Amino acid sequence: MIKALSGLIFMVVMLTPAVGAQSKAEIALKVERLEREMIALENRLRNGQAAVPQTGGVATPGDSQLLSDLVAKLGSLERQMRGLNGRLEEIEFKQRQLDEALDLIRREMALQAQETAQAQAEMKAQINAPAANGTSPATEEPASPAPVQPAVALPEGDAATQYRYAFNFIQKNDLDNGFKAMDLFLQANPEDERVGNAKFWLGRIHLLKGRMPQAAQQLLALIEEHPNHEKRPDALLDLADVLIALDSASDACNALAEFRRSENAASDRLKARAQRTAKTAGCNY
Repeated sequence: MIKALSGLIFMVVMLTPAVGAQSKAEIALKVERLEREMIALENRLRNGQAAVPQTGGVATPGDSQLLSDLVAKLGSLERQMRGLNGRLEEIEFKQRQLDEALDLIRREMALQAQETAQAQAEMKAQINAPAANGTSPATEEPASPAPVQPAVALPEGDAATQYRYAFNFIQKNDLDNGFKAMDLFLQANPEDERVGNAKFWLGRIHLLKGRMPQAAQQLLALIEEHPNHEKRPDALLDLADVLIALDSASDACNALAEFRRSENAASDRLKARAQRTAKTAGCNY
């Protein structure tokens, strides 16, 4: 009997290191089986059923010592089984955490895609809206086609003509050439009344192109240098989007707070956009 017990314990000890390479289901089944075997074996040892000596019915000190060692080994195996159970629970907990994190990422990506589509739609609506100088795009004089070399060059004429030339690229959604032309207009006409418009469109194009630091710089220039400009509410919302993209939600909330102080002059479309942006930034709006 003693030899049989020793053989069983040796088998359990040899099987234990391989547990980590098996699946959780196999580990759970093995743990359950080993627990049943250990409980049965320990009960037999403690009840004296395995203590029957092999020589004449008289227990020797060696048998008692061996039984004590077996009980100690059983206790060690029990602790190992408890450790395995703990690791299984930890693995299951981490798996649940990963599943929840992946689900959150999927929801955030879907929300960002929806907001990007909304922003692009608003951009197209603003481009097709009446020009900032009060003239309807439909009545503006058609801009001359840009020469092949160079691709962009301001035409001769007054500031209004040059602004229409630059804005014509933006209306056609040619943002690269529109940016170049609007930047040339700003350099050539730094005191013109349309400077605020030019800064707004430069900031908006930076935003759409993903150049967030440059977008923030242009939008701030409009907001701070032209406090009464009609595009200031739009610029504040664009700036909030830029700051969110730059992981500065608190600053985005400050921009939205500034927008709210002047939202009476804003359209319903801008107010609805401000609500969505505040939700994204986590503002108490």
